[in-house]
Amino acid sequence: MIPENVWIIVPMLTLLVGAFAVYLLARLTKPSNKALALCTAGVFGVALLTLVYLTAEVNAAADPALTSWLVIGATALRTTPAARFISGIALALGLCVTIYSGSYISLDRRYHIYYPLLLLLSVGLLGMVTAADLFTLYLFCELMSVASYVLVAFRRQTDTAVEAGFKYMILGSAATLAMLMGIAWIYRETGSIMMPVDTQIGPWGRVGAAVYLVGLALKSGIVPLHTWLPDAYGRAPSSIGAFLAGVISKSTLIVMAQVGLDLGLTPQDLGLFLIIFSFVNMTTGNLLALVQQNTKRLLAYSSIAQAGYIMFALGIGLRYEQPAAIQAGFFLLLAHAVMKGLAFLSKGVAHYYTGTTLIEELQGTFQRLPLISVTFTLALLGLVGLPPLVGFGAKWMILSEALSPQDWLITAGIVLFLVNTLISLGAYLPVMVNLFRPGLDESARIRIPISVWMVAPIVVLAILVVAMGLYPTPWMAQSAELLVVRR
Repeated sequence: MIPENVWIIVPMLTLLVGAFAVYLLARLTKPSNKALALCTAGVFGVALLTLVYLTAEVNAAADPALTSWLVIGATALRTTPAARFISGIALALGLCVTIYSGSYISLDRRYHIYYPLLLLLSVGLLGMVTAADLFTLYLFCELMSVASYVLVAFRRQTDTAVEAGFKYMILGSAATLAMLMGIAWIYRETGSIMMPVDTQIGPWGRVGAAVYLVGLALKSGIVPLHTWLPDAYGRAPSSIGAFLAGVISKSTLIVMAQVGLDLGLTPQDLGLFLIIFSFVNMTTGNLLALVQQNTKRLLAYSSIAQAGYIMFALGIGLRYEQPAAIQAGFFLLLAHAVMKGLAFLSKGVAHYYTGTTLIEELQGTFQRLPLISVTFTLALLGLVGLPPLVGFGAKWMILSEALSPQDWLITAGIVLFLVNTLISLGAYLPVMVNLFRPGLDESARIRIPISVWMVAPIVVLAILVVAMGLYPTPWMAQSAELLVVRR
């Protein structure tokens, strides 16, 4: 039987070796985009199967809620239920994005660097959620961020993409400096950068912890540190937008919560912080989504609002010691990855075949791309929380848990939650209406065949949006042990 802590390194090594192998293959043999996409999908598939197998070994060998450690030199890694859960989401969504890119990226001449960067981005994410010391976490976070900067500005022939990538890099660098400063102050106070800290943190350590958490909050896109996010998601290729919005920023949010607890924040204090900022996130995201004309920017602001819903659930679970609320937050994280991935990929197909960027340009999509109109609408209705789609189940769980605490703050939160759901419907309605509105000219009535490379992942995600809503129990069982934040 494989030791239960080995799984930490195997999927990351698979992705890392795969990134270099794919890059060398692209340089030496000049394969087609589809061939390179197939090789990259194989790497993601092997990493995902390895993760599933080794996670089964962990579950069979010991309590799956326990933390296993792996120390390599000065680097410490740990496996937690959340790390396994987030890694599985990232690898599955990465596989869908890669298959989709087999056609979507075919018009870009630099596809030979696209796939290695996508793999390195995933390595950084898996390393970030498993890091057990502050400096290792910083290094993996930077690997993830640098790959993200390049992928956001991947279509460098457009000024807006370069501007978005540059803005993302500048603000990401500010977050990097904050994290390094925090490490220095924490080390000065405690003489260690391991997590969790095993000594009482003094004034310098508390300042360092606050600065480090601000850096992670900036990378998570928490309001008011969110200004990079709409540009980055709005100008990145839709395949990259799906990955960034679906799993990257939300995973950083979970890591921030875990680090806060490891650095000495009490669950009650951290829960209060998450609840208060959840109000700001969901309200700001939905209100700004209402006034957007660019479809991907609307989806970006929607991601800010969805992060608010997740923060609300985690905050309730921590502050009021309700494990089921944390479970609901993780279930919404999974649901959001599926729904937002489907929305971005559907939008990418519309842009690829018809050149649509603005919401009003979506007119005639149903006549030309009927499947995309249906899947895009499914994703948006799921994000609103319409039954029986998966978004409804996740939000219903959160509201059910929110009814337990007899607290005016949570009562206000429930009201804001419901109001923001209605506001989000108002933001999505113009998109859905234009998707099914007839086109104005004859060319808008000609049906366009879609590449099977794009259709396959979109259909899979659309089925999941419905299936996870109708049969949430198996998916809930996967998130039942995700009490990773210390209470």
